[in-house]
Amino acid sequence: MLHKEEWIVIQHYLDQGWNQAAIARTLGVSRRTIYRYAHGRKRPPRYGPRPIQPGKLDLFKPYLRQRLQDLPQLTGTRLFREICALGYTGQKSILWEFLRTCRPPSPVPIVERFEVAPGQQAQVDFAFFRTPFGPIFALLVVLSWSRLLWAQFFHHQDLLTLLAGLHRVLVSFGGVPRTLLFDRMRTAVSGQDAAGQPIFGPELLRFAHHYGFHPQACRPYRACTKGRVERAISYLRQDFFYGRTVHNLADLNNQCRQWLAEVANRRIHAITGEAPQARWETERDHLSTLPSTPFVPLVTVGRRLSRDGYLSYNGNEYSVPAGIGTRQLEVRATLERLEVFQGEVSIASHPLCWEKGLRLLDPAHRSRKDMRTAIVPSSDVDPWAGWETIEVERRPLAFYDLVRP
Repeated sequence: MLHKEEWIVIQHYLDQGWNQAAIARTLGVSRRTIYRYAHGRKRPPRYGPRPIQPGKLDLFKPYLRQRLQDLPQLTGTRLFREICALGYTGQKSILWEFLRTCRPPSPVPIVERFEVAPGQQAQVDFAFFRTPFGPIFALLVVLSWSRLLWAQFFHHQDLLTLLAGLHRVLVSFGGVPRTLLFDRMRTAVSGQDAAGQPIFGPELLRFAHHYGFHPQACRPYRACTKGRVERAISYLRQDFFYGRTVHNLADLNNQCRQWLAEVANRRIHAITGEAPQARWETERDHLSTLPSTPFVPLVTVGRRLSRDGYLSYNGNEYSVPAGIGTRQLEVRATLERLEVFQGEVSIASHPLCWEKGLRLLDPAHRSRKDMRTAIVPSSDVDPWAGWETIEVERRPLAFYDLVRP
């Protein structure tokens, strides 16, 4: 069947005196078609709205509207079961499309911003990052009133890393806020009681008592409770970490300290309208005074002495003196040092290394003829002055097949 426009063109050509063969060639149709339209055997096509066919869901729409008006939270799956019991034979997709148009809109929740006084709160959290030299963790702390940000990267996120980082950040802030808000991280929160209240680990409670702050934990699955540090993690990723070239952990932390001092804490904050560094000058007077004595944690773990006289702790190896009569020793780590005990007797002491994959050798533990070529980490202040880190040669397994008799 020709369209109405084509019928009008045929009538126009006939009125102009064209023969039927010429019209058929021009329009690309058969001469028989032109003949039928020319002699009135075919009338012009008539187009109009098609009759609306009743849909499978139409009979159930009044029922669905009434159910949603009475109980707006009813799920589509439940409503589908109800109308199937009433005789509905259609598919779920028809129901979902109808529910999107008639379900009452849910009210948009309004979140009230939690404001704090100067020196009242700081928020703490870890963030995971991937680097060419392995996975690392960033510890972030934000003063809630001034928005002053502190961040440092570590190879681990264990309890000793958390305590050492908190010690450094409180010294950096020049005081102690009244409360520290934690995520429910396992290093801080060991569980919860019957009422759902968090139970903090004994070592963190000792740390909090020593520095004079009150630890708090946010509600489970409520990231907005600690929104300031959550936003700081996103800001650290986008503005600092992405697209940055780093060589190792020390280089990353050096660049991070420069970024904090020159960018993050000197920018005009979108909420406060001031730079965090400037607001911290005011908040610093409201922080509690730091204790005069350092905190000494009691983190003790058992370790087995290797055949070449080293103990492994957090990815590094520490030397012990020769002539030890047992392989089972205890390691007690503080915020700055690592002590090795045989029973209750201290047999070795090392500065705690925050790098990874190093072997620390105290020169007093070996004679010079037993030492290999040493590499000392380069830094402005060398925490391992007098110690040596040994670079262990790495060989493929095929090497040993060549020398096997």
